[in-house]
Amino acid sequence: MCGVFVSALGDDSSLGTQGAPVQTLQHAIGLAAHGRGHGEGPTRRVYACGGSFEEKITLPSGVDLWGGRRCDGGDWSYEGSFDGPDHPTIIAPPVGIPLRVLGGNDAVIAGDDATSVIFGVRAVAADASADDGKSSIAMILSQGAKAKVVSSDVIVGDGKDGEAGKDAHTYRATDGVEGNHGASACTADAAVGALPVVNFCDDGIESTGGYGGDGGLDGGGDGAPGKPEPAENPQGFGAAGLGAGSEICTAGADGAPGASSGRADGAVGEGYLDIHGWVGGKGKDGMKGGAGQGGGGGGGSKSRGDMVACPVGRPQSGAAGGSGGSGGCGGEGGRGGGYGGASIAIVALEDSELELDATKVVAGNGGNGGAGGTGQPGGVGRWGGHGGNGLTDTGMWGACDGGRGGNGGRGGDAGGGLGGAAIGIAYVVPHLTILPGTTFEIGHPGGGGYAGNAALGDEVGRGAAGPQGQLYRFGAANELPR
Repeated sequence: MCGVFVSALGDDSSLGTQGAPVQTLQHAIGLAAHGRGHGEGPTRRVYACGGSFEEKITLPSGVDLWGGRRCDGGDWSYEGSFDGPDHPTIIAPPVGIPLRVLGGNDAVIAGDDATSVIFGVRAVAADASADDGKSSIAMILSQGAKAKVVSSDVIVGDGKDGEAGKDAHTYRATDGVEGNHGASACTADAAVGALPVVNFCDDGIESTGGYGGDGGLDGGGDGAPGKPEPAENPQGFGAAGLGAGSEICTAGADGAPGASSGRADGAVGEGYLDIHGWVGGKGKDGMKGGAGQGGGGGGGSKSRGDMVACPVGRPQSGAAGGSGGSGGCGGEGGRGGGYGGASIAIVALEDSELELDATKVVAGNGGNGGAGGTGQPGGVGRWGGHGGNGLTDTGMWGACDGGRGGNGGRGGDAGGGLGGAAIGIAYVVPHLTILPGTTFEIGHPGGGGYAGNAALGDEVGRGAAGPQGQLYRFGAANELPR
């Protein structure tokens, strides 16, 4: 009735007595929490031999774990020295969080004392072994859990560097389409200007070269401007060419280049805690580059006036203008770098209570944040179509060319990820008691990841370094990012 006894040399089919111990810690915890059956009540205590157990365990609040027992000779004594013949119960799974303490509705143990005593234990987390695949965390107290850790070690390895953000395509975005050529003079009764060309970009933006101006008898029609027109356009990008009248026609203007996106911001802040441990921030994704504007359509020409008109019996219209070329599509932005893995010995969530007595807390180094991905080059704008020709050797004016489409803007480089935390005890509310004899050894936090295309030492778009400290308070659940 003292408790359930566990040894690495035991057998889980045994009753868990001193003479017949079970083999695994988790099985022993289950027997202590629920009883061995046959009407036996829960003993709420586990006694574990010194030695290594490569398993991760879950301990309901109210169940004690007394480790470091001397099992030679069957006396199950504890002499209190890790340097002597006894040594601690080492909980060191190759993957996962070694020790979780449950509380609230997750803890099924009834009784006046809902605090778990953890004594003579060494919980060791391997590098980058937590649920996110890159953090190292040895112990988590869930909401409402209560634990007293005595004469124990809580040791974690290093966090892994965050993953680099995905680069956008290295090949350029979709190029524009060359404009259509205008009809020559005396080839059609109604020389309609060259039809526009459209570049359909995958973000729904359309870059359209302007219509060419119609050919006429006494005057040519104006072309149409290229699309999309800039919000402000004092330089007249993509303007339509003017049709011939008293003067010869004018060509359509070249379209404006699409705006290139700048470098995105790196991740900032401290991250937050959840049931899996610590979650950092990802760098911001790069923005898409702007589509280039289509070129303006060239002006149409005429067939009558000071010039020789089209011969009798042939169509009489002047030459039609060429349409503008369409602009290139904007490049895609790179993806933000991932956060570096944390090295946190103990995570204590909301409403949990933790007391440390003569316990050693060791945290390693946080992983560096991942670099941001690079943006994609924009597509090339294409030439406008040629205006139709006038009659050879007669001095009749030809029509004018369409403008060239603008190049698409380069997609933005993404920001770097947040560096990983290096913390002894990460907690949400300060229900902590640190008694004499407890020591802390804390490594370095991870540095923030660089932005895409950033040179070493270029801080623009770099993520922040991770948080660090023996104790570090994080926001509550209602303060988490949405």
